[in-house]
Amino acid sequence: MKKVSLTQLKENHRGKVIEISGDANLQKRLMNMGVYKGRDISKLSHIGLRGPAVIRVGRSIIALGYSVASKVKVEQK
Repeated sequence: MKKVSLTQLKENHRGKVIEISGDANLQKRLMNMGVYKGRDISKLSHIGLRGPAVIRVGRSIIALGYSVASKVKVEQK
């Protein structure tokens, strides 16, 4: 399994969140959106070079800014 940040995960690929680097506030915000360690996510698209990453978590579709997405590490499936 390959460990990459959410910004490096290719479009239409799935992964499992293995680490969120950032302060407790960021981790809490992501957890409220359903993004937490051990959760399966799929990346739908990436807008521009440093634009937001659009992901599917459960039944929700979320756009994460580049800086936030770069702090979420996933294990590529």
